[in-house]
Amino acid sequence: MGVGTMETPGCNSLWDLLRADSGEAERARRRLGVGLALAVLLSGLFTAVGLAIVVLGVSLFVLLLLAAIAAARALSRNRRRLQQSAHGFMTSLIRTSARQSRRFAARLRTCGPTLVRTSVSPTVHLRAAVAGWIAQSVERTRASLQVRQIDVQREVLRLNSAGTKQRRSGSPAAAIELHTRALELLRETHDLRAVALTQNNLALALSHVGDDRAATALFEQAAATVRELGDREHEGRIMANLALAHRRHGRLEQYEDSLRIALTKLRRDSTAYKRVEAELSGGT
Repeated sequence: MGVGTMETPGCNSLWDLLRADSGEAERARRRLGVGLALAVLLSGLFTAVGLAIVVLGVSLFVLLLLAAIAAARALSRNRRRLQQSAHGFMTSLIRTSARQSRRFAARLRTCGPTLVRTSVSPTVHLRAAVAGWIAQSVERTRASLQVRQIDVQREVLRLNSAGTKQRRSGSPAAAIELHTRALELLRETHDLRAVALTQNNLALALSHVGDDRAATALFEQAAATVRELGDREHEGRIMANLALAHRRHGRLEQYEDSLRIALTKLRRDSTAYKRVEAELSGGT
């Protein structure tokens, strides 16, 4: 017994009705023809007035509607077969998962102790990597600070040199401004020797404009700083400058005391020592 194509009763009855040789079939064929002609006419009119997109949309809607109806009928006819296929797939998936779980459990029982022993190694590597990263960050920060400090030192040297030239050329006010800027830059560093030497330069400029009190305070502060650092040579030079400030304002006793202290600090073979010695001999 051959197997023919499956058709729904609705389709068979509609096809038989249209194909039959009867008055009802004739009327159905006429109605179908009129409907098709009307659809073609409306499509032509919409297209002529620039509404082809409406025709296309209606056509797509009809096609989608027919496809949905066909899909629903196919699902209805093959529901039991689809249920059997889904049940078989799920059963196979569950069985496969169970087999994989049993295999994993067996491997875990066999390799568990080894995994526990080797798990320490990644931890050690992680700690080493973190420590290395921290060390690199600290090194980069230190290098950046060193570069910044070098830049500050260069700028301080430039400002002090320019201030000294301004003072010697008769512009102490400009020198005061330059040395003050140098001191502001040095606040970011811990270079006490540079601070003391800049204070000495600023005190010289202040002494030239007659600000004796500020100049004397800076000289004494600078001398105390280099004394703590053990820098006898610079301490002697600063004390010699303080002596000149005392003489400029008529404090001759303090002037001579400061010169004698300077002689005990300076090297005998240095030019500064010889100048202080000559200054002290000429003043006495």
